[in-house]
Amino acid sequence: MSNPPQHWSTLLGPANWFRMHYPPQWEVDETDGVFALRPPDSDAFLAINSIWIKEEASRQFPALGDIVDQFPKVRGVRAGADFEFEADESLSGDASLEAPSGWKQGLFASRNWRSWSMWSIRRPSLMLVITLLHEGQRDPELENLVRMILNSLEVCDEPSDPPDVFARRALKLAQSKFPLLDIDLSEDFQLRIGSSILSLANFYRAYLSHPDDFQKILLPALTTAVQVQGWGDNESSPPLEVVRDRIMPILYSESSWRKNLPGIVGNPWIAGLAVLYVIDEANAYWYVRTELRKQWNLTVDELHSMAIENLDDYFEESPMKMAVAESGEGDATMMIPDKPDTYNTVRLLSDRFLTRLRDVAQSDLAVGVPGRDLFIAVSMKSPEIVSKIRHQVELDFQRTDHPLTDKMLLVTADGVSELIGEVENDD
Repeated sequence: MSNPPQHWSTLLGPANWFRMHYPPQWEVDETDGVFALRPPDSDAFLAINSIWIKEEASRQFPALGDIVDQFPKVRGVRAGADFEFEADESLSGDASLEAPSGWKQGLFASRNWRSWSMWSIRRPSLMLVITLLHEGQRDPELENLVRMILNSLEVCDEPSDPPDVFARRALKLAQSKFPLLDIDLSEDFQLRIGSSILSLANFYRAYLSHPDDFQKILLPALTTAVQVQGWGDNESSPPLEVVRDRIMPILYSESSWRKNLPGIVGNPWIAGLAVLYVIDEANAYWYVRTELRKQWNLTVDELHSMAIENLDDYFEESPMKMAVAESGEGDATMMIPDKPDTYNTVRLLSDRFLTRLRDVAQSDLAVGVPGRDLFIAVSMKSPEIVSKIRHQVELDFQRTDHPLTDKMLLVTADGVSELIGEVENDD
């Protein structure tokens, strides 16, 4: 692996399986789990396909020859690529791409003979297939650039489980530890333990950073969720004064709330989002039910005000640290929380927090919230960055384990609204 130019962008594969760098002018698309990196003004592309196969499965990794057979027509297929990097297998040749099918659908559109090179990299349960497809005949200049891209590629030696496998492992662990309880997987990457719902999103992120700590990460939360099953009325329907300081807001997809959590107190917000309310526990949280709100004799607005006050107190006690990118003039152009947190994105409901963000940027902000635990805020003084981040938010929304919205938000002195249309440069 070699060091790429510092201004290059970073592409992170699913489940942190790989990381690579590419020129910022290139566009990145994702179709059915296949990343396609496209140079500007060209039909050429570099595609990366991740194939996951469980070790106990009878199915084996395909050979590159089997994948090449998916091309409608090929000629001159030979072992070895037109240039090499550290790979387990490589082939090259020409292809006529008249009838796209399978995972290549949407990537191949030309009917001319086009040169290609293909590489495979294998790890336990994981195979990466990398394909360089030229616009026509071999382009040495493109190959030199792709060589730099591929030389920046880092592949995990011990790949982490993808989300669906992680969820099944969590289910198996919970059922083995607590066999007397009714436990199953529900939608939105959640584990249902009796009457409790445990979101797996934060635990999965922690697992990606520490894959050897699977049980250590999950067991405390599972134990807390199980303890809830033994609660009486005082615990499941506590007096307001007992939990007042632990009532927190949380962002949720409005459509998912209405479909999956109809008995939970919520408030529609903007951009297809809703604000729900939870009681924060040590390693989990549980949603405030409509019947409980009525028992407390609170309106939704009163509950909301209480939750926002607690949210501000939460971050006063545990301040959010931000990674800040600056322009050449020293202005803040982009801000991202330095670590995931269940309550990161919902801070956009806090007037106090919004004022701080705008003070740092000295401008209005475009904010992407593809998932619950992280957001990215970009100064409206940098429209070219806003456009790039908008595209990245759309991609992240498709990949994240707890999706919120693929829309962008606009933060001004008047509050938060949905960002409509493209941002224009005033210059």
